[in-house]
Amino acid sequence: MSDEPFVVVDVDEGLERILRSLQKLPDQLAAPQVLQKALNTTARKARTRLIKEAGKRYALSKPEALKTESKVEASTSDTSAAIISKGSMRDIMDFLTQPNSDTAAAAAQVLNSGSMSPLENNGMKAFVARFASGHVAIVQRQANKRYTSAGASTRAEKYGSGVDMTKIKKLLSPAVPQMLGNAEGVEAAQALVIELLDKELDKQIEKALE
Repeated sequence: MSDEPFVVVDVDEGLERILRSLQKLPDQLAAPQVLQKALNTTARKARTRLIKEAGKRYALSKPEALKTESKVEASTSDTSAAIISKGSMRDIMDFLTQPNSDTAAAAAQVLNSGSMSPLENNGMKAFVARFASGHVAIVQRQANKRYTSAGASTRAEKYGSGVDMTKIKKLLSPAVPQMLGNAEGVEAAQALVIELLDKELDKQIEKALE
């Protein structure tokens, strides 16, 4: 998870410019509010760019997660806005996948620039499984790892004494903070912030002078 902002902008120069532009007003205390509004709008647009770039890069079957697990947080105490994302690693099934067959492992494609690849390691082929909770995921057996006596007993009772007792693990993939924090996407968002902040300042200054 990440609590750190993806893009940081120094706004001291912008605040001085606002103060100069608002010197005709009797109350220049409005300057921080003007700057905050400009920052909020700029941060929202930068977040949209990060989401767009991540959507281009990753082969997500549910791209809406990029929106639901990211947000803009504003702070009036220090006149700032930050793009924040929190979230754990995602099921591999949140990306483009193919189920296993009788002979082939389940396959997945994480990057749009990549291809569908079979999920197999040390001869262990991944397969689609349904957990007792009803959750469906792609899992893989772990070589040389066995269930505990209690776990083995439960499996034997449910599936029969001949069931494979090799432990399985759910296969995971990058979390939303990792996807949004990709260097290429952050660089594009940073460039957008620099371009947009002056424009948003102009708009907010005009509104304040009306």
